[in-house]
Amino acid sequence: MDTKKLRQKILDLAIRGKLVPQDPNDEPASVLIEKIRAEKEKLIKEKKIKRDKNESHIYRSDKSYYEKFADGTVKCVDEEIPFEIPESWEWCREKPFPDESQNKTIEDKC
Repeated sequence: MDTKKLRQKILDLAIRGKLVPQDPNDEPASVLIEKIRAEKEKLIKEKKIKRDKNESHIYRSDKSYYEKFADGTVKCVDEEIPFEIPESWEWCREKPFPDESQNKTIEDKC
């Protein structure tokens, strides 16, 4: 196996949570995500940041994945889930990273 294929295989195993054994004592991602949401709500109330009108939350219910949007609407996103992840992990949408130096997001530069 060449280096490029080996690197790709390692990355594939890592993003699926199969590179190392999962520790059942680890804090689940849902707890961390809830802490982040609580901190964001605090900063919104203190008027330090604005509410993201496009924010959403992906959750699992009845063996399906759903996405709940800021306006309260919910849609099934099973077709978008590429593979199963460990029980303690959570799916989430990737947001653009801010580039503070030029007041742009990384996505704006591409």
